[in-house]
Amino acid sequence: MAIGQLELAFRVVVTLFAIAAPTLLFLGLWRGLDAMRDDELIERARQRAEATDQSPTEADWPLDPLPDSGQSPLTADDSGPVVTCETCGTPNMQDATYCQECLSELDGA
Repeated sequence: MAIGQLELAFRVVVTLFAIAAPTLLFLGLWRGLDAMRDDELIERARQRAEATDQSPTEADWPLDPLPDSGQSPLTADDSGPVVTCETCGTPNMQDATYCQECLSELDGA
């Protein structure tokens, strides 16, 4: 079965495309990324993101240190109900399943 010259040329072109296209696409991507590395557009986007950053600073959210006694900051007079662990006596939040100190299962959960 003889292959016509037109069909043979088509097969050669498709084969060359299948071989060369991935290499050319990779080289184009490489050059594009290299050009974008120091691009002005990227720098402006970074500056805009820094300027519009609305995250709170440390001055907006002052941290209260934990008591030096080593006790849990949860107490019975807090706004939420507290469950005391039967194993170690650590106060835990009402919806806690396990103790925050000894990891034993709480009965109140």
